[in-house]
Amino acid sequence: MKQNKDLLLAKAGLVLKEAEAQGASQAQAAITLTEMGLTRLANSIIDQNVSERHAKVRILVYFGQKSGSVEFEVFEDSDIKKAVTQAISLAKISPDNKDFRSLPTKKAYPSSFDVDGLVCEETYNTSPELRAEYATLAIDTAHDIDKRIVAVAGIVQNISTERAIANSLGVEGYEMQTTAITDLTIMAQDGSEETAGWCSDARRDVRDLRVEDVARVAAQKASDGFGMKDLAPGEYEVILEPAAAAGLLLYTSILGFGARRHQEFMSFLRDRIGEQVFSEKLTMSDNALDQRLVGASMFDDEGVPHQKVDLIDNGVVKNLVYDTMTATKDGVESTGNHAKWWGPAEPIARHIVVDEGKSSIEDMVSETKKGVLVTHFHYMNPVNPTQGVLTALTRDGTWYVEDGEVKHPLRTLRFTDAISRFFKDIELIGKYFEFLSRPPIGLVPGLKLPSFRFSGSSKE
Repeated sequence: MKQNKDLLLAKAGLVLKEAEAQGASQAQAAITLTEMGLTRLANSIIDQNVSERHAKVRILVYFGQKSGSVEFEVFEDSDIKKAVTQAISLAKISPDNKDFRSLPTKKAYPSSFDVDGLVCEETYNTSPELRAEYATLAIDTAHDIDKRIVAVAGIVQNISTERAIANSLGVEGYEMQTTAITDLTIMAQDGSEETAGWCSDARRDVRDLRVEDVARVAAQKASDGFGMKDLAPGEYEVILEPAAAAGLLLYTSILGFGARRHQEFMSFLRDRIGEQVFSEKLTMSDNALDQRLVGASMFDDEGVPHQKVDLIDNGVVKNLVYDTMTATKDGVESTGNHAKWWGPAEPIARHIVVDEGKSSIEDMVSETKKGVLVTHFHYMNPVNPTQGVLTALTRDGTWYVEDGEVKHPLRTLRFTDAISRFFKDIELIGKYFEFLSRPPIGLVPGLKLPSFRFSGSSKE
């Protein structure tokens, strides 16, 4: 297994040297080297097998409070120097950022963090033949569940990612991760009715990937999906499988706990730190250092060490997550949550850990009088971010539950509801699922909520 630590740090050093030579007051370089092998399934055949290698370089330079940044995928020294010149040209014509004081200074990374544990050589060296073997296993397993299964689609993938971050104030970080993923959508047909089931799993070690179990679960959901009926809009009890709960909690994190959104009056939790907003059964933290997570990590996107941040403690809003700029503005320390994800860089809690309970999904069903069981949501978006209102569609398996029994599958539903309303009460919290996921989702159990607003269905 080849690690490119020296190469990536040398390229980052070149950025800093060139920025200094051109008069920048501060500079930062973030380099990501990604190698990916992908086997794609469609219509129950392997229809694509590819490998890719990408080197992404992000340059940020400052002249006082003026900044310029560029992002590119070239790796030659001459191109890097040209990119630095471009970033500096942008900085010189940009307005001052009055909130900027400095890039982060060097801080020690946690000595107890097992950096070597992030990497599995077998995953790094995953062959196309092994991915094809896993894909074939998924196809055969699914078709053995039910003769009405007509198509297995999805991916088997292995990824290795190296990150190097350095700045002109002495920050220098490097880490490598490996991940193996299987994500399957399985379709079934009986006459004119079509159904779908979904499941996924992610592991550091490709040998631990639960391909057969994922295929079995997704195929069974498709098989059980025949006989769909409509459900009238309204408030129902809801049983959220872990993937569905995780989607809602991710948006809770993004819209509620980032310091930038608080400072710009966009957070639905603005001025509610210390308040009991959620059910006392809900305790949630952001903890990239928890090495149970497939995507555990040592530092954020500006090289600041990660730390555990308590977000919700028995329903009480506890803390925000910060990066260097937002922390400086509030007079506190960065929590190591800087993220250049989408849109503007901002602090985001991307490694969510929710305390688990003792209930199974079956327990939740048995305690439901009139409700809906949801596999996961699709196309989730904020309707009113400052009020925490979300909307999304159910997908790949939704069922009506009555008097403690699953009665029948449901056609696609849309929910529109406010986070602070539907998480105000939680009846049951489940155990962690047998399958794992990549960040931004961490460890999230299933949940049973007493009230959830479905605003429409595919009938309308």
